[in-house]
Amino acid sequence: MKILFCLVILLHTATSETYDMVVSGVFESNSTTYNYTQSREYCLSQNATLATLEQVTRAQNTSFQTCRFGWVEEQQIILARTTANKSCGSNHIGIIKQEACGYYIAPSAYCYKIKVLRGVFHVDSPSVKYSLTFPEATATCARLNATMATENQLRVAHGAGFETCRAGWVAEQKIFIPRITSTKSCANGTTGVQEYPGTNKTSDVFCFRNDLYSTDVYVVYPPFGNSTMTYSEAMQQCLSLGDSLASKEQLRSAPTPISDGIPGWSNDNDVVQFSNGNLTVTPCVNELSQLASAYCFNPNVTYFTPVSTNDDKLWLKITIGCIIAAICVIFLVVTVACIRVNKCVCCARRKKQAQDSTLEKDQGYDTAKGLYLPKWNKTGMYTPKDDMFHQIPTYQDPGTKLSVRSKSLNTAYRTHYFTNHGFESTPEDSKQSFDKTHLDRSPADVNPQDTSPGNSHEYINAAFDGPF
Repeated sequence: MKILFCLVILLHTATSETYDMVVSGVFESNSTTYNYTQSREYCLSQNATLATLEQVTRAQNTSFQTCRFGWVEEQQIILARTTANKSCGSNHIGIIKQEACGYYIAPSAYCYKIKVLRGVFHVDSPSVKYSLTFPEATATCARLNATMATENQLRVAHGAGFETCRAGWVAEQKIFIPRITSTKSCANGTTGVQEYPGTNKTSDVFCFRNDLYSTDVYVVYPPFGNSTMTYSEAMQQCLSLGDSLASKEQLRSAPTPISDGIPGWSNDNDVVQFSNGNLTVTPCVNELSQLASAYCFNPNVTYFTPVSTNDDKLWLKITIGCIIAAICVIFLVVTVACIRVNKCVCCARRKKQAQDSTLEKDQGYDTAKGLYLPKWNKTGMYTPKDDMFHQIPTYQDPGTKLSVRSKSLNTAYRTHYFTNHGFESTPEDSKQSFDKTHLDRSPADVNPQDTSPGNSHEYINAAFDGPF
């Protein structure tokens, strides 16, 4: 549980963002919220002014972002994002407006044409490369509000710097490829407007739009005779022409300014228009009593200046702590597992010592549950509790009568086998009974001088029923 808590804190710290910075003169107020009037007063107290939408947009284009909505001078509440984050702007990036603009519809849209010069642009075949026949190429240009470029229009565009690495039809039913730089993979390294062999029957196409002769930005109007269109419809209208909605920067840098007084959508979900050659944004006004942070602008402090003393190394400290805690827990788990698997002696429970009348005190030891065996001396001999006396036959002189000599049996028993039938047999005289004493004679195969009672005896419990 502690590790899980530690990881949650680490994840929160790693994904948290710090926005207390100044980028392009723009910074956000503290976590206190203000209405519009209070926002302006707060910025003045910080030796700054309430930032305009354009100033925040410029800062956002230079990596400025926040996770709190804030007021701008145009009486709009916005959020600036450069990276997607679910908890900040629902994964959206750019300038996010808290509420929709007052304009849900506009009479036009501004589109941006990629790689167009002197009104000429190249259009790929829609499916397979170089698959358009001449009639299909003509229809393709018509769908883009354009005509098929002539050879002369293509050469004019080439003279202005237009080149492609793809060939295409022109109005003279010829196929050309315009090259300025020599590249072996494009037209075999040749330059100029190179014609392909007349045997080719399919290719791409070069189209021409007169309104793009001096610019790459143009105005489009709603289809089907409608007077206005929504932002989504404006996007689709530009896409149908193979283009995209123009950004404010593209509009400002257009080679030829758009005519004044034509409101239209831009890709920032704003309605913009030109006035005396300058681009203006129609403001999206919020209720002035709403509460939000404030975006302030200070031209004297322009770039990445932190205004917070937060510990930037906190995430590193938490990471190191979590790693150490995890290592300790893993070590403890492995140690416990090893103890349980190997049955560590220090943790094992000792068994009760043997209780056997034939063993001296503390001579027993345990090997398995319920099984107790005698403890052997250094020579491997077993020493019984009581002395055992056998009458051992011996000879005093050859040819004389046998006499009996007592022999203490405190020694000479090697490797005894224990059974439930006492001293029943030995390897030397198997099948014969071995009682407490031998007969007063020696077997034929026993050396009379061998007074040892024998090796490797098997014992039975009956032998231990009473003292010998």
